[in-house]
Amino acid sequence: TFEVLSQAPSPAGTGEAPSTHGIRPQTIMTERWPALQEAVTTLNVVNPAAAQQLVNAVLPRPGATLAANILFFLVALSGGDLRGWLGDGPARILQRLKPGLMTRLRDDFGRLGRIANEPRTGDWRATMIPFYNGAEIEQIRLFIRRADDEAEDEQEGRQGTRFVLDMDLSRMGRFQLDGLVYQKERHLDLIVRTENKLPQKMQDDIRDIFREAGDVTGIKGGLSFQAAPPNFIDIAGAEPPQQPLGLIV
Repeated sequence: TFEVLSQAPSPAGTGEAPSTHGIRPQTIMTERWPALQEAVTTLNVVNPAAAQQLVNAVLPRPGATLAANILFFLVALSGGDLRGWLGDGPARILQRLKPGLMTRLRDDFGRLGRIANEPRTGDWRATMIPFYNGAEIEQIRLFIRRADDEAEDEQEGRQGTRFVLDMDLSRMGRFQLDGLVYQKERHLDLIVRTENKLPQKMQDDIRDIFREAGDVTGIKGGLSFQAAPPNFIDIAGAEPPQQPLGLIV
């Protein structure tokens, strides 16, 4: 569980979010989502209630609804349903006041969907998930190798789904969760990778969370930590951003 304590100041000279027309796929992969940030800012000015609906009920953000909102976004992305994801109220307001912005959002949403469905090097599929940190919208990078792409475990004869969740945190640096899920066996093996070794208490707390989650879900598995060197998994064409995301954890 991550708690946002404060927001790092924006870089000097940062002005209005640039247009996303013609944006390169690697830019979407590594940076913020300017059009979505502009949509939130616009709604805050013209209709604060609609802005709160979008921020509190739709956007993934710290809190109890984080997992549900991530799943809601992924379902909408797979179906190409931007309006259904934003909500009818916010979508109608943006379409009426800034139709050009809605066009940019649709273009971005469609591009993110195509990226998520097109395998990258080694059949990895990449999904960029918007994350509202309380001040700005950032992106979580999620990479998945689906069950039919993951090679069988030669020793066990099982097929699994591999996922990599990649983040950059202001204090901890790069933080990566590398997991392998065997759905039929309800088994999860998870590696936590960090640039520097986590304090023992933090490792113990993560182990407690992993064990408690297993007790609730019935999923068994193992948890390990790697650091110094972390042996990060780098997906070709999806290098981490050069600037930290600005989260204080």
